[in-house]
Amino acid sequence: MSAPSLNQMPYSAQAIPSLICPSCSMLFSDSDAVVQHLSNPGACRRWLAQTIPDIDFAAVRPEDDYTNDPEAAQDMYKHVDSPDPSDGEDETEYVETATGEIAGGGIHQPFPPEPETLAPIPSSLHTRVHHPNHSGQRQPGGLNHLQWMDHDVHANDRKENIYFPFASASEWELANWLSSSVLSQNEINQYLWLQRNIDQPVSFNTAKDLWACIEGLPEVPRWRCQEIKIGSYKTKSLLMLYWRDGLEVIKYLFSNPVFAQCIDLTPYREYEEWEHVYSEFMSADLAWEIQSELPEGHSFLGVIGASDKTPLMIGTGNKEMHPLLFSIANIHAGVRMKATSHSFALAAYLPIPKFLNVSQPVQAILAAHVYHFTISVVMKNLKIAHQDGAVMSNPQGYLRVIHTPLAAWITDYPEQLLIACVSSKNSPISTATAAQFGDPFPHPPRTRQQTLQAIFEACAACNPCDIIAFHKVCQQKRLSGVVELFWADWGSTCPSLFLTPDALHQWHKFYFDHCLRWVTNIMTGPELDRHLSVLQPRIGTRHWANGVSTLKQCTGREHRDLEKLLPAVSMGTIPDDILCAIRSITEFIFLVQDQFVYDETLHALTKALCKFHHFKPSIIAAGGCRGKNGPLNHFQIPKLELTQHVVRSTWAMGAPYQWSSDITECCHITHVKTPYRLSNQCNFHIQCCRFLNRREKQRFFQLFTTLKTAGMPLFNKMVYEARLMQIYYPESTWIESVLPGEHRINTSTPRGSVFNNARAHLSSDNSTAILLTLKLHFPDLSIDDASQLLSITDLHPALGDFFAGRSYMLHNGCRISPPNCSLPFSRIHVWSKFQMQQHSAQKDFALAPPQTIQAAPPSFALPFGQANTVLIAHESGDPTLDIIGECYLVVQVKAILQPVTAPLQPPFLYVEFFNFSNAHFVVVNGVRIVVPTPKINMFLVHRRLRSNKLPLGDIIPMDSTRQVVQLIPKFRAAASPEMTCDNCLDVAREFYINSFANKETFHAILSYQ
Repeated sequence: MSAPSLNQMPYSAQAIPSLICPSCSMLFSDSDAVVQHLSNPGACRRWLAQTIPDIDFAAVRPEDDYTNDPEAAQDMYKHVDSPDPSDGEDETEYVETATGEIAGGGIHQPFPPEPETLAPIPSSLHTRVHHPNHSGQRQPGGLNHLQWMDHDVHANDRKENIYFPFASASEWELANWLSSSVLSQNEINQYLWLQRNIDQPVSFNTAKDLWACIEGLPEVPRWRCQEIKIGSYKTKSLLMLYWRDGLEVIKYLFSNPVFAQCIDLTPYREYEEWEHVYSEFMSADLAWEIQSELPEGHSFLGVIGASDKTPLMIGTGNKEMHPLLFSIANIHAGVRMKATSHSFALAAYLPIPKFLNVSQPVQAILAAHVYHFTISVVMKNLKIAHQDGAVMSNPQGYLRVIHTPLAAWITDYPEQLLIACVSSKNSPISTATAAQFGDPFPHPPRTRQQTLQAIFEACAACNPCDIIAFHKVCQQKRLSGVVELFWADWGSTCPSLFLTPDALHQWHKFYFDHCLRWVTNIMTGPELDRHLSVLQPRIGTRHWANGVSTLKQCTGREHRDLEKLLPAVSMGTIPDDILCAIRSITEFIFLVQDQFVYDETLHALTKALCKFHHFKPSIIAAGGCRGKNGPLNHFQIPKLELTQHVVRSTWAMGAPYQWSSDITECCHITHVKTPYRLSNQCNFHIQCCRFLNRREKQRFFQLFTTLKTAGMPLFNKMVYEARLMQIYYPESTWIESVLPGEHRINTSTPRGSVFNNARAHLSSDNSTAILLTLKLHFPDLSIDDASQLLSITDLHPALGDFFAGRSYMLHNGCRISPPNCSLPFSRIHVWSKFQMQQHSAQKDFALAPPQTIQAAPPSFALPFGQANTVLIAHESGDPTLDIIGECYLVVQVKAILQPVTAPLQPPFLYVEFFNFSNAHFVVVNGVRIVVPTPKINMFLVHRRLRSNKLPLGDIIPMDSTRQVVQLIPKFRAAASPEMTCDNCLDVAREFYINSFANKETFHAILSYQ
């Protein structure tokens, strides 16, 4: 089959050029196009700069025109009539700097570098090198999914009534609500038969009528049904495959205009100061290699598959479903990993065979055959498109020739073995066996050639139809017994690459199943529970009031919360070598979740993994490894072996965090469990298919009608500023950017930025935004009443020192102002909490999630109040001050105050100070610098006390706040009996700054070091 060519397709007539560029003599249709051409980076812009040196190019080319997508860049500069770099005349690799400029001359470079020579990369800049096969050919004539609605069979009816087949907007709103609710068919009928609805009739009288109307909306990929038979073997029930064509599903996702601003079609390589940066899939080596093998002008969409059995019943029953999901690796990971973006589409419900009168090995082999065969049915056209290419419409409505290689497959360890055709107790991606799972080095990858050759040899040695004899031969070769693998004829795909690391199962679940159990076995469950229960509760984090030692199962989020606490709470109660092992594997898990992975990051996580393997024998020596039958003397853990291949996977596939099964687990709820529970639970597969079909149609029809009634274009054209902050919610951001105040879209609302709130207070370095509630918690108090409420005896003199300009750094906690000093105000407002948000430590342009800091006053329920801790920058920031070299201080926020004046002054904080311990420091150029405590590698602080042993407190500006930190008491062999979660920061005297409190804190602490 020959590859389709866009040159054979109709194209629109081009404007007749009439103006000439004075530098390169290129022809243009109007003066605006010439100006745009001269403002683009390249030789002509440099010529103009030399000719007219005083021109302000920042004014010529707006910053809003910056884009990471070369295709989108061409859309923005649509007036520029220039040759397409993919036509073979220019083999330049394009280097895009952090400001969006093309360092190699851009699209209009008349003198490109020699072929196969990288354009120079400016040092100390974040640069992006695009693949030479730059953006591919494209032609008008395509339709994205919304535009196609204007051309379906009911398009003429919608010219008069945009809501057809519904009579009006209100009727569609009612239909959409009823169909999206959890009401049963009978309950919907009862509602429609109410007298009120009979008096004001709608065009549907029953639930079946309603669903028929919705099913008449513009089409989505249609469902098919196929019976599967395996020779003469009998099954408990018919094997039915409910599926949609894989190529249609990928076309459907690709034509979704919601993804127009968050999908890349050109591979690239990112560098920061000459260091390679791995992030999105398109920035990794595999995407670059795939593009290099394509015909000139063609592009590709990396197919992501995800499959996993999921139970339908809670606690009872054995009903299961096996969904198969598809997504596109080119979609930005931050969007793809949000369930609300609908970037994963259901492609099939795979059958779960249960054969009658067969042995367990035969059952396993036959089930594996069914699995690979059914996936091959779904993937058939995707394999053809990968080889020959297929014409697809992109989100903007242009036609492209697209290839569809298999990029990744997200699943758990048992299904990885099934896909790789490997027997149990072996690695699915390497040659390691069970006895080698604990080795401190990676074993060679199990390549596709090795697997296919082993299958060929097994088939030559024994007839595959003799399943029992063939199974014995396969066991000797460590094969599962499947002969026809679904990926064998899908290009050169290799399971050692497309079976990607799964953060949820391979790291977080591993930590709960093994690391937690090791610590529990050594320090005993009750003591670990005690340590966890006395930690101060914090908003947004799980508080383990009853401990964890007796838990059998947790959610993925609870797994993550335990990872944050285990190293610090076990310090002092387990041997140092075991602590180093636990700390090292925790550091590995935090590093491997980075959104941007540098060569330095890969070195650090490899070093952390090596440290774990170095110290892990001490876990066995201490009796930490225990099985059902007693102590274990090995680490035959498959998930531990898989960690050895993270670096190789990062090089090929990009940052590993993006392949977590968190999103697919969410899809199990929306695509499997919810439809099942809304069915009559009899012949439910068909009902689930129809339910999801209606949901997809409703979602797009809602978006279509919203844009049409407002007269807006049917493609996503968000401004750059909106994409920066809200790109993870592309649909709602699109609507918000073109239709402010629109709330009718069925999608999650983007979380607002604290920085954009008009009432927010910015820190002195603009890195942090702080927001107080509009409603005061304790308004208009006298200073004496506030002092009594907050239990701050020196509040009045502290205010006197602060407003007299006496720095807390200079008077060192000594009160200079008398208790009855004169103040420029007599009353103050008090808040008990505030919200704080920072720019991400990993992405300067992205925002970390907001965090809430409590400063609740003492009460009957909380005798000590509830005061959280933060990191502040001290007033001078001078590390030469005689305070152990700190540029930062840890404080506990006891109160948030604002004087009642006209006009109002900025709020400030009353805090109590902690000092960094002087037990651990180094001297650099005569300056003493605090360093973390060995073994645990966390900073140690202690409460700063006055001479009367009371905590030293003072008033500081609120804008000095930098970072939320969590303090964990330094436990001894046993926690103090008087310590509780309410008073732990008051009873204890020494604390560790928990560097694992969250990923942002982890990276911030590293930067502070």
